Amino acid sequence: MLYSQRYEALRQMLQDVRHQSGLTQVELAEKLGRGQSYVSKIERGERYLDVLEFILWCEACKANPESVLSQI
Repeated sequence: MLYSQRYEALRQMLQDVRHQSGLTQVELAEKLGRGQSYVSKIERGERYLDVLEFILWCEACKANPESVLSQI
């Protein structure tokens, strides 16, 4: 499941959202109150992201979660 096509699309979209916001992994992690490895593990597919974490990620990147989700 962690490597399904849809989850890969989600991970790529999260990375794109972060890049578009101009945030590094370290900067995003700080906004989320987490360590850089948290962001890295999600982007590499080593850790799942639940729906609430998804919303926080989008908000930290100043992206609308509904818009991001609709692109997947």
